[in-house]
Amino acid sequence: MTPRPAPTREPGLYRGRVPPLAPFASALAAYAAGESDPGLRLRSSLGEDASLPVGFFFRTPDQWMDFERYAVELCRGRVLDLGAGAGPHTLALEARGCPVVAVEGSAAVARLLRARGAASVVHADFRHWWRPGFDTVLMLMNGLGPVGTLAGLDRFLAHAPRFLSPGGQILVDGAEAVVRRPSAAGWPPAGGYPGQAWIELSHAGRVGRPFRELYVDPETLARHAARADCRLEVAFEDGNGVWLARLTRPS
Repeated sequence: MTPRPAPTREPGLYRGRVPPLAPFASALAAYAAGESDPGLRLRSSLGEDASLPVGFFFRTPDQWMDFERYAVELCRGRVLDLGAGAGPHTLALEARGCPVVAVEGSAAVARLLRARGAASVVHADFRHWWRPGFDTVLMLMNGLGPVGTLAGLDRFLAHAPRFLSPGGQILVDGAEAVVRRPSAAGWPPAGGYPGQAWIELSHAGRVGRPFRELYVDPETLARHAARADCRLEVAFEDGNGVWLARLTRPS
């Protein structure tokens, strides 16, 4: 079989593909129904080509990474979980008695999250949707990834304060891009920011249209946050490129 080239172009060229996150949603549904290894695959313009362990998206607090535990400990007041996925953080916070609104961009994943018992779930694209009055906005598992590009990051940072109550905080994790091997199409382009990646997901013979995912280093995030009049504090680093940041607005 001739391998497909790494995704680098706009989704309109990919006829016959399913929506970008449909493979993710169907793999999560299969796992929730009892399938132990649904076979979710990820390919990217950074050279990744790997099977993702779907159980990872359902992990319990004792299975969390250190930065996740720390982020949840930092949560206070009314919490907005943006990009909640299967809801590991939403459900854990609710178990602690925290009021949480979970936002998920996939309608199928939002339905799964409701079925798992989350009290308040919104199906929406958080880049455009907003609701005010939250003390903590939680964005974990490369939470800024859906903004896609540095320009998308600027748009989100201009939009994000609408979510926050006075003195509110945004807790977001991330990881720097690691280019494992240049793609056949010559990714990353000369002079481009390597963290503006293309991602392709597939499951059960269904291949999703490529979508953009941003991997941003904390120094770049700090520069863009400063332009949006946001203060950034790096709250956690693991020494391997993974970090947790706290964004606030000057009072």
